[in-house]
Amino acid sequence: MVWYGIDVKMSIFLKGGTMRPIKLVSVITGMILASGIAASAQMEMGKMGGNIPEEIARMMQEQNKALAQASIQYMTVFTNSLHVQSRERRERMDVDFINSAFAEMKRAYEMIGKFQSAHVKTMDDKMQARVKPMMERMDRNLAFVKKNLDELEKEVNGRRDLDKITFFTGEILKPFDDLPRVPGGMQGLPGEKQPMMK
Repeated sequence: MVWYGIDVKMSIFLKGGTMRPIKLVSVITGMILASGIAASAQMEMGKMGGNIPEEIARMMQEQNKALAQASIQYMTVFTNSLHVQSRERRERMDVDFINSAFAEMKRAYEMIGKFQSAHVKTMDDKMQARVKPMMERMDRNLAFVKKNLDELEKEVNGRRDLDKITFFTGEILKPFDDLPRVPGGMQGLPGEKQPMMK
């Protein structure tokens, strides 16, 4: 089992006693999405001090918003995994790991855009005007992420210089501190900042 290699497999029993391998990525996805739906609204309310009008609270609990936040957490996990590995465990890096991690990062970014756009469509003009500054900040952060994701893709499909991969993943991680993410409960997933496994 290679925990940091993204391609880790687990086995589950099916009816009749047979076993089937499942991708750890699927397990991680389910954990993140479930946690995101439950925690996203609570996290945003805490940032705003808790005294929130009812209509704002309902907006924060909208399902597409929760899924967008969960997708941000998903992208953070895989970006940090690639960042840590390219910086600290270079001798074990291989093409499959780089390609797999980047593919999940790109997929997560696309999910963020999909769910965020769907979330905006649930708001009327008045609500959109109220949250315009927050939406503009998120758009700026996501544009910065996209710029560095595109540069990273060129490197992944080109020379795969680990110094550049470390740099671009580090840049992508920077705005995540300013984007809504699922709080806590994710320690131990691939890419979290924790003692490296030997």
